[in-house]
Amino acid sequence: MFPVLSHIPRTTYNHGGRLMFAVIFIPEFFLQAALRPEPELHSRAVALIDTSASNPLVLQLTQAARQAGVSEGMTPTQALARCSRLFIKSHSLAQERSAGEALLDVALSFSPWVEATGEGIATLELKGFPEIDYQQVGEKMIRSLLRLNLASQVGVAQNSLLALHAARSASPFRLVENSKEFLDDLPIESLEPSPQILSILAKWGIQTLGGFVALGKEPLAVRLGPEALQLYDRASANCARPLRLVQSPATFHEQAEFEHEIETTEPLLLLLRRFIEQISARLEMACLVAQELTLRLTFSDNTQYEHNFRIPAPTKNIDTLFRMVQTHLETLKAGHPVIGLYLSAKPCRPASQQFDLFEAALRDPNRFYETLARLSALVGSDRAGVPVLEPTHRPDAFHLQSPKLDCDGSDKSDASDPSDIQEGAARGLCLRRFRPPRPIRLQKRGHGSIVLNSATSSERILHVSGPWPISGDWWDNHPWSRIEWDIQTDKGNLYRIFQQDSSWFMEGVYD
Repeated sequence: MFPVLSHIPRTTYNHGGRLMFAVIFIPEFFLQAALRPEPELHSRAVALIDTSASNPLVLQLTQAARQAGVSEGMTPTQALARCSRLFIKSHSLAQERSAGEALLDVALSFSPWVEATGEGIATLELKGFPEIDYQQVGEKMIRSLLRLNLASQVGVAQNSLLALHAARSASPFRLVENSKEFLDDLPIESLEPSPQILSILAKWGIQTLGGFVALGKEPLAVRLGPEALQLYDRASANCARPLRLVQSPATFHEQAEFEHEIETTEPLLLLLRRFIEQISARLEMACLVAQELTLRLTFSDNTQYEHNFRIPAPTKNIDTLFRMVQTHLETLKAGHPVIGLYLSAKPCRPASQQFDLFEAALRDPNRFYETLARLSALVGSDRAGVPVLEPTHRPDAFHLQSPKLDCDGSDKSDASDPSDIQEGAARGLCLRRFRPPRPIRLQKRGHGSIVLNSATSSERILHVSGPWPISGDWWDNHPWSRIEWDIQTDKGNLYRIFQQDSSWFMEGVYD
């Protein structure tokens, strides 16, 4: 199914600045779209059927299936009777949509004037190239699509319809220089007439477009009706039309629907790796990188799970993007098998920044982000990150959040920066908190002395500062209140203790 480019003779063409069109045609488009996630099946016997029809029939098939005796129009039972090793694939609109977008991505990497002409067909207007090696450009298009697991044919001509005829008859590239000679030799089937008209033309002995055009437009219209007028215009291919241009995609995505439920992670990771390779290749063609990934899983009970991956340093590196998704899936627990997979990438321009002489960024922000994700999976998302103070007077009130890294690897989180403290500002002793606070017990001894008993030591209190009652959030559902003291013991230690709900705790020790 895949073409060999090395056998095409190379010639450089000069068309004197005339406007030229190129058409990229993907034969057996529906079948190729279904086989994109599994390119190893291209050499196997595979048949595509339309499961939405009441009586499913074979629509398209690989060359190996054709050689085994399978043909279009057979039922799956008849096809399997001809070839017992035949793989049956279902018609998938989602995969065809992804393949069509991949085709347009390749076309847009060669020209900004691109039209989605049909299923598996893209038309390009080659403006601004007075002298161009069209064969070299066509080969690049074919190679680019091969990277996306799509075999294609490219035709170049003076108008879009002529280029479409050239693409359909190419093997795999064809340039039309003499349009009359080219059209005269094309078979009549290239016009795709209805079966009734094709049968009539066969009885007349009309086998080529040249013979069809020689009959004349008006006599054909009188004998064959309105359809003959459209066929005549297509056969003459001497009119130009403006293209209905498409825009560059806002996201790059790949998706697949599974015929059988997937219950383990390994098949998902294998398919996700291929999805990331496809998306990375499409980003490279557009000179873009991914700044965000979106993963969506569809389960057998028709529920969906979606997760967004923000990429600290936007990249198109396959290993980096795959590790992020793999780390997340290894910690995901699903209650039902997976029947659908969707992965998209939000693109952006590659960032570049000139640092100062003594300024540096993280060596690999994405690796740091991956390590943080693994830590969060091990200890919990609320136990790894950057501490951020909460807007309350409750002691030690903070939460952890993931650092917001800019593309240069610098930390943009809301955590307080020690450098913000003014030089010469008054600073007290450093309190090293115990998390959670340690429970203690106070005992009165003779002569009014008090002994502090904890799980690790027993010390006599010498000096006390306090009490300092504090409270807050009394208007909320979770009010709090406590009384604090600072104490010094006979062992020279300085502690902060507090009483809350008739219980005593040691909050920390001063340096």
